[in-house]
Amino acid sequence: MTWITAGGPSTLWMRLPLVFAALAMAAGSSLAGEVASVDSLLARGDRALEGGDADRAEELYTRALELSDGDPRARYGLANVGLARDDCEFVIEHARKAVKKDRKNSEYHLALAYGYGMKASEGGMKAVFYGGKFKRECELAIKYDPENVAAHMAVLRYYAFAPGFAGGGMDKAEETVETIASLDPYSGYLAEAFLAWQRGDTEAAERAYVAAARVDTTDPRGWESLGALYMRERRYADAVPVGERVLALEPDNMSAVYQLAKAHLLSGDDLEAAERGFRAYIDSPDRPSEPSEAAARWRLGMVYERAGRLDDAKAEWESALALDPEFEKAAADLDTLRTAHPALWQ
Repeated sequence: MTWITAGGPSTLWMRLPLVFAALAMAAGSSLAGEVASVDSLLARGDRALEGGDADRAEELYTRALELSDGDPRARYGLANVGLARDDCEFVIEHARKAVKKDRKNSEYHLALAYGYGMKASEGGMKAVFYGGKFKRECELAIKYDPENVAAHMAVLRYYAFAPGFAGGGMDKAEETVETIASLDPYSGYLAEAFLAWQRGDTEAAERAYVAAARVDTTDPRGWESLGALYMRERRYADAVPVGERVLALEPDNMSAVYQLAKAHLLSGDDLEAAERGFRAYIDSPDRPSEPSEAAARWRLGMVYERAGRLDDAKAEWESALALDPEFEKAAADLDTLRTAHPALWQ
């Protein structure tokens, strides 16, 4: 069963932004200095995680956990570390303990839901068993905070993907979209677009993404989702200005750098811009794990091939294969190049 991980161009439910709870000042302790130290460690852990340093965040949250004798905020931080690493067991372990300490905290239940959802995505009977747990924790997150938009967005995906016998259904999904829209119009348009995409109505999805982007022109999510839709539909020329808009809002968004370079390549409108983008992605110390460096070098090789720079194309495809010997597309392109231009190997 794949209903948990199916998705449209917006984002998979697992790519929902991590929700960081505001750190409340601990009260009731006679050790004021110790409390302040715990709060400081938690705040520093949040900053480290938001900056992409999961290892440092884990260290800080663990120290806070030890100093506070099990503060659920530290457990929640560690659960978010697990989410950043796609480690469902780590997420479940710490989110479950956070919930045990504070059963009415909506964010803790949502973190646990994400862990169960990751487990469900492994497929087989796990999809049914852990999918049900995912739904239950989302519902508890909503129960304890009816305005938790992220929880509504998560359960929306469940309703859209899960079979009826497991509690799914498009009627429930539509009701959830209305609820989200009543809480936050911007997220409501994203939810509407997601549901339209699941129904195969790409025109309605496009309208909703455009509407979301117009509601808040400073939030890149609407633009990113619209760009992903254009890429999925092979409307590469339309994706270019959208990608440029995302980077105007988030210049350091390396995923957007890659996608814009890809749009330039596949539209054929500006191979030099495509080269700059892939080079910037490859050279960046902050690039995400996916797309991989091998994938970026394969795409860069395509740029060089289309520009007639065959020696450079050969070098990039060979580099891609050195990084990933199982990269079939790079191997196939290299074989085609060898057949067409054997002199490059002499």
